[in-house]
Amino acid sequence: MTSSYLKAAALRPATLTAYDKNLSLFLQHTRISLQHLLSVPAVRIDQLFSHYLEHQYSIGGSFDSASHAFHSLLFRCPSLRHQLGESRLRLRGWSRLKRSSSHPPITWELTVVFAVTMAKWSLYPHSIATLLAFDCYLRVGELTRIRYCDVVQPSDPRMGSAHATMALRLPVTKTGENQWVSLQNQSVAQALHRYLHARSFHSRELLFSFTPHQYRQLLRSVAFTLGVGHIPYVPHSLRHGGATSDFLHGRTIEQIMFRGRWKSMESARRYIQTGRALLVTLDLPAHLHAVGLTLASDLVPALSSLVPSHPHVPAPLPVVPPAARRVRFASDL
Repeated sequence: MTSSYLKAAALRPATLTAYDKNLSLFLQHTRISLQHLLSVPAVRIDQLFSHYLEHQYSIGGSFDSASHAFHSLLFRCPSLRHQLGESRLRLRGWSRLKRSSSHPPITWELTVVFAVTMAKWSLYPHSIATLLAFDCYLRVGELTRIRYCDVVQPSDPRMGSAHATMALRLPVTKTGENQWVSLQNQSVAQALHRYLHARSFHSRELLFSFTPHQYRQLLRSVAFTLGVGHIPYVPHSLRHGGATSDFLHGRTIEQIMFRGRWKSMESARRYIQTGRALLVTLDLPAHLHAVGLTLASDLVPALSSLVPSHPHVPAPLPVVPPAARRVRFASDL
């Protein structure tokens, strides 16, 4: 599928790709080309798409996929925006019926345990990435796109004397380009500083070589190994956890909204409300919290003692340790 260069530029490349993919699924289902579809009356398009939505819902299809297909159709033909009433109502109904799958936030203490576990598995870059994602509220796409030149270090000549802390430039985010976030946890800043000096990065080299999918798999492996596999932790749990933790430590919604790069105050408020409520529902082993507290109090030395001889050489991924493999901490002995 193609569209004009300027029109395509209105969407992020990833969004445009998702739109094209899911609209293709609809066209395959109806056995009709896009050109033919757009030549029939709007009422017929509405009927065809309504039937598609009913079918996808009945077979347990993806709501996000159906929504992308719908909005892709509107993107391709904006004149249909107010002419697909039946389809719009069905999509709204599906949205209300679908089960919410909010992913829970992760606490700072458990984040530290996850990071140290990764370091024990000689996955030092992943360990640093985990701490960074929590402290800076990073989405997984933001995390895996950070380059060496995007890191601002203390006394960085590019910033002059006005900025004395470590920070990250985020070239592309969900809410816009050229965003910024400063590291606020000194232990995380020190750990990142040591990681950066463990090897010679090229200016535009990625800090972390793994993909979002590989990182999701690793988080699930760590969770199961630590005995919390029943909790659906995902990379977004780190962003959610960092924001929730900061609120519980007294930061205002406005501060969190700015730091987390939210556009809407209402979204930030709902995010924090949900995070606190979800934390209460989690069945976390008390000993993991205690281990996390101990490790967090001396985090940099704990990580440094686990740094492999060549931390810049990535381990093969995805990493799925055997079920019998357990990570043991001193407090478990």
